[in-house]
Amino acid sequence: MKLKTTLYLSIISALWLNACGASSRDANLKASILPDVCQVQAGDQLALTLDGQIPANTQIQWSATMGEVVWAGQGLTATFLAPNNPGEAVISVLFVSGTPSPFTASRSCAVVEKNVTASPGNINFPSAASTIVISEVMGNQCGGLETRKFNQYVELYNFGDQPVDVGGWMLFDEGEKGTPDRLISWNSRSSLQLDPTLVTNSTVIPPRGFAVVLSPLYPEGNIENRMPYKFPPGVIILTAESSQTLGDDFFGIISDQDGYDTITLYIGSDTVIDRVLDTYGTPSIGGPYPVNIDDNHLDHTPLHLSECESAERIDPRQPDSETNWIALFGGSPGDGPYQ
Repeated sequence: MKLKTTLYLSIISALWLNACGASSRDANLKASILPDVCQVQAGDQLALTLDGQIPANTQIQWSATMGEVVWAGQGLTATFLAPNNPGEAVISVLFVSGTPSPFTASRSCAVVEKNVTASPGNINFPSAASTIVISEVMGNQCGGLETRKFNQYVELYNFGDQPVDVGGWMLFDEGEKGTPDRLISWNSRSSLQLDPTLVTNSTVIPPRGFAVVLSPLYPEGNIENRMPYKFPPGVIILTAESSQTLGDDFFGIISDQDGYDTITLYIGSDTVIDRVLDTYGTPSIGGPYPVNIDDNHLDHTPLHLSECESAERIDPRQPDSETNWIALFGGSPGDGPYQ
């Protein structure tokens, strides 16, 4: 869910002593806002990331004294929408983790004129980007060793009221090589034919619509148990721009441990994250580089899945958390119990 809030100047002045990761009564909560040098052109957007130790189930709220901050999922990353006029914005994050004293981290960010070079990482994000979530991950596919890597999928769901083009967005697991998958339409990569009722020439997910990301060699994995999958008509089929599997290990997104990889959906490049849109498995994202993403080891996600099981999100409007995922035998790609 896309959230926006503005913190009043009077509150900022009272909380400034906690800036940049100062201590709180919760000894396990230590965080600061990245980038360290915060500068953005007027009217542009800047990716923000939290760095530090943040306990599971902590409530996170971003705010700014000028412009706006938007975030999705857990709030571990956000985007600063700079105002059209130059100035100095104080960006703050309020952490509530059940302790008597909430904790706040803050950072000053310079909003400069358009002609002044700003920090890298700015990008024009789709206005409805935060309505796209990872709704299902086939993390332990059916089949033998040679075909199961082609039976994997990641399902995306648009819970918003506007269509969203996800073409060029990135999916990243925790592979050894650290190579994210850029999303493209099925027909842009593969000549293998799918069910004609499916949408294979578009990357636009309609309101309340599903897209399923498949390996470009998915049809070659259809000789095993429970294959091919049964997709509802009209589902958008996407694939990876360059790799043969989703993820970069031999078994793709399941890596070498069944169902243990986290998945991160973001906008950016192969090497730099501009904005994290959603996650599966509550990964730790400590900076702007996808190769540094890892499981935070604070809960039981990613789910430890049995063979032929996927992880399905319970509520697409709620954050990626242990209580918001269930194991589903056989999977339900392109479908879900959502309104």
